[in-house]
Formats: sequence, structure tokens, C-alpha cells
Amino acid sequence: MKHLNWDDLRLLLFIAQEGTLRGAGRKAGLSAATLARRLDELEDAMGQKLVERFQGGCTATPFGASVIALAGQMGEIALEVERTRDQRDAQATSGVVRINTDEWLSYFLTTRFAPFHDAYPNVEVEIVTSHRPYSLARREADIAIRPYRPEQLDLVARRIGTLSFGLYCRRDVAARHAAAIASGEWASVPFVGFDEPRSEFQSDRWLRALPGAPVPWMRCSYGLGILDGVSHGAGLGVLATFLAGDLPDLVGAIPHIPQLDQEIWLSMHGGLRRSARVRAVVDFVERVFADYRATGH
Repeated sequence: MKHLNWDDLRLLLFIAQEGTLRGAGRKAGLSAATLARRLDELEDAMGQKLVERFQGGCTATPFGASVIALAGQMGEIALEVERTRDQRDAQATSGVVRINTDEWLSYFLTTRFAPFHDAYPNVEVEIVTSHRPYSLARREADIAIRPYRPEQLDLVARRIGTLSFGLYCRRDVAARHAAAIASGEWASVPFVGFDEPRSEFQSDRWLRALPGAPVPWMRCSYGLGILDGVSHGAGLGVLATFLAGDLPDLVGAIPHIPQLDQEIWLSMHGGLRRSARVRAVVDFVERVFADYRATGH
């Protein structure tokens, strides 16, 4: 058997987790063609086929399934080594901390994180924005800030605040449609919302259920696109309420929609509790949310 490239076993795990070369490639930061070539090289080194490839995805062979199980154990051991390293460096407030969160909370954090660098100039912060939650157990991120409580038992989690939403528009749009907004006659009012693949998002279901409201004429695939449209006069849209304090030209047609409130939870792996760099970020995030609860900014 030829010499193994251990990193290829990690790619094999991604293929098993995602079920397709394209999905595994996105996760690994590689093209599907490159991933296929690396899989060929691994199978050549192992001397047997590991994965059956079909048009709709990939399925492990019996031999491949046994290799994937062993590779998973190796991954867990590698994570334990990393956690041991973090505990060793518990007093060193330096290094990189990755935060995984969604769009609105990403905007909230990035616009409030500047003072952290003054206090901890040797700590680098990566804010990774995605609808899909990253795995803290597999160290895809160090911290998750999400609008729900995580279910994994090995995570430390706490509720740090509430994300609220309202129906907002620019001041001149509010003046132009003042009578319709005041009377709740939405038929003649322009709206900005999510596109059809995201029309089942809770905020868009609420928007499209307004009596007489037309389908949003401008539709976006991401929340900050709605903000861009609303803040540039395209119409009314559902936005996080903290934006009203950040962007004074926004006014609330309905300043708060209670049924859209979301509890915000911060979570991290229990093994990172003693990491000084992670602790510094967690403490700062908690202060940011506490300040917002106290001041609205």
C-alpha cells in the first residue's frame, strides 16, 4: 500500500458528511474536480475503492465505511489534542477566535466589535456568517451565536438577549405613504422581502400575511439585501429593530413585531472554557448585549 496523505482522510470524512463531492468541496474550500482527484489518489493509496460515485451523490463502499469510521476516530483524537493545546495556552490572550452566526447578528457584532481590539490587540476575530450552523464539536468555529438553544450536551450555552424585528422604511417613503401606513391599507405600499426559496422564513411569512399586501416587488436572497433596499428607498421591509438606532433615517411603520422575537444563545465547547482568548471574546460579546439591553444601542 502506498504512503497515505492523512489530510485526504479528512476530505473523505467531508464526503461522507455532505454526501456529494460538490458539498464536500465547498466545506473543504476545494473544487469538486480537485476533490475527485484527491479521492482517486486516496483510493489508489488504499488499494481499494472507498466511495461509489453516482450522478446524485456518493455512497461509501463497505471497505470505505470502515475507513471512514476510523478516520472519524482520528478526527476526534486531533480535536482532543487541540483542546489540550488550548488548555495549555489558557492564560495567553492571543490567537484567532471564530464566531459563527447569522446575518443580522453578524451585522450587530461587526458594528460593535472595534473596542475589543483596543483591549486585546493580539486576539484576531473571525465572524463567519451562515444560515447553516457550524459544528463546534468539530471545531468549525469556537463560538456560536444563534437564535435558538443548542441541543448538544457537550456545549456550554447561555441566553444573552433577544433579537426583535419591526417593519421599517426610509423617512421619505414613510411620508409618501403615511395615510396607507396609518390605516393599515397595504395594497398600494411597496415592499422589500426575501425571494421565493426563502419565502418560508418567519419574517417573510409575516410580511406576506399583511392584509392586502402585495408580494414584495424587490426580493433578495439575504437579509442585508433587504436592509440595502429599504435604506435606499425601495419600500418597507422587516428589519432587526437594533438597526433603527444605528440608522437614524429609518422609521418604524410597525416598530416592533412581538411574534418575530428570537432568543439569542451563545454557545461554545466545554473544552474551551479555560481558553483566555475565547473567554475574552465571550465576555466582550456578553457586555455588548448587556449594553444594548440597557441603552438600545
